[in-house]
Amino acid sequence: MFTIDGVSYNVRCSIEREAEIKLSDISGLMLDGHIFNDVLGTYFRYDVRLEMPLKNKGRYASLIEQLTEPVEGHAFVLPYNTGTVEITGLVQSPKDVWVKLPSGYTYWDGLRFTIEANGPTKTLTLQQAINRGLTPLPDVYDAQIGDTYTFTADGWEEASSYPDADTTSY
Repeated sequence: MFTIDGVSYNVRCSIEREAEIKLSDISGLMLDGHIFNDVLGTYFRYDVRLEMPLKNKGRYASLIEQLTEPVEGHAFVLPYNTGTVEITGLVQSPKDVWVKLPSGYTYWDGLRFTIEANGPTKTLTLQQAINRGLTPLPDVYDAQIGDTYTFTADGWEEASSYPDADTTSY
């Protein structure tokens, strides 16, 4: 069973997952011979294969339409350990086979596709970063020079703005 954009598909399928721990460009062999790993996060890839054809042609058609939408990603709920995980991911290579029985009945079968996470599913928490001696940084994309942030119980918040001392006369 899996969910795409809030629509559940309770179908017999096999799901294979792969985790990739991605490193930043500054990772690698240091001059002292040690390897430095600047881990960006863990990205998951799920390969899904329907094991039985969906007899309901309308339901199958809606699944294919959803998988082949030209969007940057879908919200997926997939099996993960003893529960589920929610990821936003893109669909790659949906593939299936057209089957025609001697009776003339036709259907699509063998649907398989890959879900590639758009972002990391697992990253270090603030406490894990501090425990490892890393500099905790706010997850801010529009920061300007001089901006300061404070970590509170609600997460990173922009601190009071201070006047630019370069233009202040004393």
